[in-house]
Amino acid sequence: MNQDYSTKWWAAFTCIAFLEAILLVMLLSGQNSIQLLFAIILIAFLLFLLPRLDDVISMTFDRGSFENKINGVNKKIGTAKTRVDKLILLSMSKPTYETLKKINSGNFGAYKMSESLERDVYHLLDLGYINSIEKIRSIPYEGNNLSEYLKVNDTGKQFIDLRKSVEEDNK
Repeated sequence: MNQDYSTKWWAAFTCIAFLEAILLVMLLSGQNSIQLLFAIILIAFLLFLLPRLDDVISMTFDRGSFENKINGVNKKIGTAKTRVDKLILLSMSKPTYETLKKINSGNFGAYKMSESLERDVYHLLDLGYINSIEKIRSIPYEGNNLSEYLKVNDTGKQFIDLRKSVEEDNK
């Protein structure tokens, strides 16, 4: 907060400083008392806090600005979450994701290693979402269960869980 020391603040500061000076003169002139010492300490404390008075007042009376800032931050967080969710959904095509889920089920079912399925398998392997028990080229062209040759690893399972939660949130 940019502080503006207006005339009223300087007048208050001058009055408090003057009172402090009078009390110090009284203390030095031999009028010792606990109340006098306490008054000097209190006024010194006020002199110290006076420049911060604007900050205290703004914290007390400008709660709306704090709420506005919090709402602004929440809006930015919401926008960032929406973008990340969209990025997760767009990072893999629906057919490739379905292939990953079917491999993860442990029962892929009957398959033919077409160009698109082979491309999906290589893509998932490159992403590090699956592990191949043997070389992709040595997987039979046709079979009853592709999951016998391919396994989804922890990273792939995390991706499936994350994408599933994003899809559920977007419904």
